[in-house]
Amino acid sequence: MSRKSTRSSMPTEATPAPNATAPALRKVFFVSKQLLQDPENELTLEYFYHPGKGKPALFITKGNSQLMEVIEFAEQRRCWLINDYVCSDGRIYMTTPIDITLLALHHLRAHCTQKALALDDIGEPDDKSTLRLLREFIRGEEHLRCVADIKKANGMVFYKYNPEKTLAWLAIKTRRVAEKLRSIGAHCGKNAISQNYVRGELEGENKEESEMDYLRMAWDIVGNYLDLDLHEELRIYLEIPDEKPIASTKKEEKEKSVKKRKSLKQLNSDSNKKIKLDEKSTNATEKLKGSDILDDSPSNDNSRPSSATSEEISPLNFVQTVLTPSPVRERNLTAKEKALAKSAKGTKSIASFFSKK
Repeated sequence: MSRKSTRSSMPTEATPAPNATAPALRKVFFVSKQLLQDPENELTLEYFYHPGKGKPALFITKGNSQLMEVIEFAEQRRCWLINDYVCSDGRIYMTTPIDITLLALHHLRAHCTQKALALDDIGEPDDKSTLRLLREFIRGEEHLRCVADIKKANGMVFYKYNPEKTLAWLAIKTRRVAEKLRSIGAHCGKNAISQNYVRGELEGENKEESEMDYLRMAWDIVGNYLDLDLHEELRIYLEIPDEKPIASTKKEEKEKSVKKRKSLKQLNSDSNKKIKLDEKSTNATEKLKGSDILDDSPSNDNSRPSSATSEEISPLNFVQTVLTPSPVRERNLTAKEKALAKSAKGTKSIASFFSKK
């Protein structure tokens, strides 16, 4: 057996692969101090249905006593430097308190509009998140008396959704939020875009509009936790006028400005054309008068009749007479050019080689 065959038949020793360490999952999380007071109770991330988003959202719970919403701020091309590691996930998570009644309001409107039900009977049996929310975090009359009618029978408590109570309660919350926005001096309305350039002279003016702007902004904040139809009912209840979106108003202003620019361009182009024609005609006559062409032109010839010279000539006619082509005069050849022409007799030009044969 040859050495080549023995080498190929010998099994190769498998080199052990290095132990790959998976990168640790790191996230930047700002947690409220209320959740960190008791270190024995562990914090849990859970999903509950969010009415404003229309889908389950992330919440953080501490036992069965506290529940806070987790808000996520995500921006493109952002990362974190944590000690010696680069965290590619540049998102920020923050916990914020939430009124649990707003979460329970969606389930009351879905199941308790026609009949009164107990909290244990609200929701589907497979929906464990809804059952946990209503059974463990909702404390009966304390949370639901402002949005539902309470009925008691045989030691049991039943709840039925009341739209009048709900709108009145939501209106009170909205006005409180508006007062808070006014106290901190938040910029609301269309002028909020240029809040860094607000003039001090304009402060205090248009109080009615500013109050409506604060109320509208507070209505938007509260509406982030309501169903769409209930959000619209709250607007009508608060008598907030329906406002066109900013995008449509900007589009209309842009179209108006484009039309205005086109009209101005047309006016300027017409006036500029007239001015340019006049300037060209005057400049042409002045240049021709100062040149030597006028001396040799037939317009200054003494053989011309006197009647023609007495007439006034317009600039356009004068330019046309001057620009008429004059006969080309033959130039006298030098001795060197004559010798070259004589030696070139009988020879073909270079162009003859490229002609068709």
